[in-house]
Amino acid sequence: MFDVNTSFIKEQGEMIKSPICNIDLQYDELSSFIQDNGGNHASHLIFLKDKEIFWTKERDVLIVYKRIANKLMVLGDPIGAEAKIQESIKDFCEYSKSKGFKPVFYQISPQYMHFYHDSGFRFLKVGEVGLVNLQQFSLEGKQGAKLRTKLNKFTRNSFTVSVVHPPYSTHMLSELKLISDSWLGSQKEKGFSVVSFSKEYVSRFPIALLHNPAGEPIAFATLATDHKNTVTIDLMRKYSDTPYGTMDVLFIHIFQWAKNNGYQNCSLGMSPLSNVGNCKHSFTGEKLIRLAYLYGNSFYNFKGLKEFKSKFTTEWEPKYLAYKKTFLPVTFGQLLFLINYKRSLIDHKKRKNNSIKNAITKWRFE
Repeated sequence: MFDVNTSFIKEQGEMIKSPICNIDLQYDELSSFIQDNGGNHASHLIFLKDKEIFWTKERDVLIVYKRIANKLMVLGDPIGAEAKIQESIKDFCEYSKSKGFKPVFYQISPQYMHFYHDSGFRFLKVGEVGLVNLQQFSLEGKQGAKLRTKLNKFTRNSFTVSVVHPPYSTHMLSELKLISDSWLGSQKEKGFSVVSFSKEYVSRFPIALLHNPAGEPIAFATLATDHKNTVTIDLMRKYSDTPYGTMDVLFIHIFQWAKNNGYQNCSLGMSPLSNVGNCKHSFTGEKLIRLAYLYGNSFYNFKGLKEFKSKFTTEWEPKYLAYKKTFLPVTFGQLLFLINYKRSLIDHKKRKNNSIKNAITKWRFE
């Protein structure tokens, strides 16, 4: 067994490098690039402004990453010209090596796995993205009975849903902040691969709003529309005392809106650790992940999230961790810290930068 000294986790926080160079990033340019080239399931998270961008020399592919300790942790696949994806992976590996870091790609798709394999990466499944085929989604029949009942109840009681577009008034953004704060309670916002609330961030996207009979918003979801023919349900928040079925009803209306606006699919986002390590011949690392999925509710409600999304779809796209030779528990510890330790882009506080060697030696084995 291994025993993790809690000071290791603390020191990892000190070793997260704030992407200060990103202060000069032109986010309008990034937005145009993604619209022109098509994003991926996580490309909208660039606009959380907590990550760095690696461009190829020709600026035809970008890679989104964040530094922690001796790793450059990439979120998703490279974005850009299809013909240059493999080359961009090699370029990023060379860049990482030149700076003394190890590259790690988190939430990559099966589509490009052979490119990563050719660059010496190993793979570990880390979860699945739920996809709703909007042409096939239906509330008819026995399968849709429960959702249909919830929708009818909300409709009878004069709840309504609207989808609005930026720019938003200061008053509306303040209302969304109240909803978000109620949903968070005593929890803290996460980061990196998990969306968080900021007025600037939500102002970039269409927003689906669920209104109570008095016309007041009680729940909302931001809608990212930069991934081919897919709309992604991104940030989801509701008041803590909303009626049972609130988010189910909001989702149903989003599906209807997306279908009416020409989208083919709706992404429900990542379900971390879902369907990992449940086969007899799964790798040891995947079986350990399975335990976290089943019993890790104190950190994150992995199982509950998958069960909620499974109401709407049976179509799941696997996502993988691509890594080179490394001690996986350390890599996962660093990844979890990136997600749970949210630091904004503009962070000028000076923090002690401990060496990688000192951090790693805090792991004690028994």
